[in-house]
Amino acid sequence: MPRSTQPQTLGHEITISGRGLHGNRPCTVRLVPVDAPTGLRFVHLPTGTEIPVKAERAGDLVLSTTLIKDGVRLQTIEHLLSALMGLEIEHLRIEVDAEELPILDGSAGPWVEALLQAGTRTLDGHRRFLKITRPVEVRNGDRWIRVSPYDGLRLRYTIDFPVPALGRQSRELSLTPEKYRRELGSARTFCLAQEIEAMRARGLAQGGSLDNAVVFGSEGPLNESLRFEDEAVRHKMLDLVGDLALLGAPMLGLVEAHAAGHALHVALAQAILADPGCWEWAEEDAPANVRYFFQPVAAALPA
Repeated sequence: MPRSTQPQTLGHEITISGRGLHGNRPCTVRLVPVDAPTGLRFVHLPTGTEIPVKAERAGDLVLSTTLIKDGVRLQTIEHLLSALMGLEIEHLRIEVDAEELPILDGSAGPWVEALLQAGTRTLDGHRRFLKITRPVEVRNGDRWIRVSPYDGLRLRYTIDFPVPALGRQSRELSLTPEKYRRELGSARTFCLAQEIEAMRARGLAQGGSLDNAVVFGSEGPLNESLRFEDEAVRHKMLDLVGDLALLGAPMLGLVEAHAAGHALHVALAQAILADPGCWEWAEEDAPANVRYFFQPVAAALPA
């Protein structure tokens, strides 16, 4: 299918409600189409605070991605952002009435389904991509993430946990929205059973359950089944797609990550934006044989 050459927003608005993973508080999210390219912007309804999806607003990256402005925090935004970027819906107003987005089933799947039902509408102008022109790398001990030039967005991710039931998993994908929906969107967030008590003592995962997360014990997952044999690394890639939205535009590059997470994902986005010499703008009128990550949305069919 031909790729979209214009910016896209939703065809009509969507409202979704649920409870947050960490705070276990209710939240309603309203996704509102825009009439001109604006990027992705959150609006915290109780205060009227508008927060653009930009790396400079990211903070508090423990087990989720959070945006902060004027004392307002919007937590666990990565699954919604992943669904939007995976389906190339890059311009939208996101209204929320609380400070943590709903966890739903722990994946981006429910967001994807709702977005596909709403459809898309094109906006005036040409789509722009942030094209990587030379490598950028961020490290924290033996954890690292890097991006290199590539004509598309390709993800190469490895995780390594000291639990036999989880262990080492690697996956590599050059994505289209079809691949995103089929291979990443429904992968759920996960944790180790031995970590739950410590997380809850820190005020985290208060709303976590087997209904919205995969929990790995010493003998294997406590859930009835996995959606994929390597569901854990797929969810890490899902998170990465969402965190890269903080660049403010879709990216062209090869991203390789080893034992990374939200903090390193965001650190990479910040490092890219801090070094204008490592990237340039590319518009959608590039040669037709370029393999872009973002393909047009088809008709309607967590760590």
